[in-house]
Amino acid sequence: MKVSIVSLGCSKNLVDTELILGSLKKVGYEISPSEADADIIIVNTCGFIGDAKRESINTIIELAEYKYRGKCKRLIVTGCLVERYADELKRELPEVDSFWGTGNLTKIGEVLRKEKLKKIYKSPPGTLYDPDTPRILTTPSHTAYVKVSEGCSRTCSFCIIPKMRGPMKSRPVRSIVEEVKRLSDQGVKEINLIAQDMTSYGRDIGTNLETLLRELAKVEGIRWIRILYCYPWGFTDSLINLIAEEDKILSYIDMPIQHINDRILKLMNRKTTRSDIEDIIYRLRTKIPDLTLRTTFIVGFPGETDREFEELLEFIKEVRFERVGAFKYSREEGTKAGEMPEQIPEDVKEERFERLMETQSEISLQKNLQLIGTVHEAFIEGVESNGYLARIPSQAPEVDGITYVERNRRLSTGELVRVRITGADIYDLFGETVSLPN
Repeated sequence: MKVSIVSLGCSKNLVDTELILGSLKKVGYEISPSEADADIIIVNTCGFIGDAKRESINTIIELAEYKYRGKCKRLIVTGCLVERYADELKRELPEVDSFWGTGNLTKIGEVLRKEKLKKIYKSPPGTLYDPDTPRILTTPSHTAYVKVSEGCSRTCSFCIIPKMRGPMKSRPVRSIVEEVKRLSDQGVKEINLIAQDMTSYGRDIGTNLETLLRELAKVEGIRWIRILYCYPWGFTDSLINLIAEEDKILSYIDMPIQHINDRILKLMNRKTTRSDIEDIIYRLRTKIPDLTLRTTFIVGFPGETDREFEELLEFIKEVRFERVGAFKYSREEGTKAGEMPEQIPEDVKEERFERLMETQSEISLQKNLQLIGTVHEAFIEGVESNGYLARIPSQAPEVDGITYVERNRRLSTGELVRVRITGADIYDLFGETVSLPN
């Protein structure tokens, strides 16, 4: 029996997909890259915001066609969308054989071996795993995501994640370190740590992010450690010093801020003020001079005035982030913000989104142009007809740009080289190899 799986959404969802693949292979299923050739198709969905939900529904409908014109005998839908809308999906999508939430995903393989599937499998949300849990990496062989915790205990008014993933549950330090050791033995050189709230890691089990990072830095074979989804709270001076001093920990911080106006931050229930955020950014940039700072903003939050949006734009111009992502506010049922008055019209959200991204594009281009002539380590990600695709430390997988490297010598995917930057545009860089790393 062949199984094909389609993974939608974020890197945390991707790890869940890799765990599902591991559970399938463990019980003897063959993994197929082609949905047309699969006996079973699984869709791991995202249900975070409106666009993601629409993509998930459209993907399910498209893949259901293989039950009529392909080999598919079973269509399984898993993930966040099911956690939110299991009963509605069961009613509206009768072609789906079974719906599975975000819990116990490592059991899918053995359950599929049963002749009779339940229509809905629901358990406490969120899937934690340990080093012994079977997992099949879908990323390039030199890089991997490692999920250090599941769920979130924050109560941001716009966010549905705690209801889809449950409260934060941290993995023990020993479990994470053992997993990273095993990944290193497999040839992985870059570890991207992920969580819903990275800087809160360990609070529920009596440890913290600094302790985890110190232990991970000792793992032989790992060259880069990147921390993603670092909310503004939790950046102690000792944690900042560790990031600045430890060579393996990249000077790259992904810190979603969402807004800068104090009234909007309070409505979002973010627990930080503009002053807090400015202080954190100052401390980070002072202690880590070569810092790449990525953030995310929401435009069109309920009640956001023109003046408050202009304040956000001016803040972006002042701080000059290296990387910025933006979302148009999505009104989600089950959230406090979804019930707020003064919802912003879609055309206003779109206009604000475009202005924000235009402002950041100018900053990004200037930042990239300043890199011309500098030399960086880079992992080779792939091969093109006229060169190579690479990433330098300031480029996180999937969310940032790429570095195009001239084909001036033979290189292999996963190889770590030194690259001199020779050109730049808004998102991407261009370079040439100069020597092998020490």
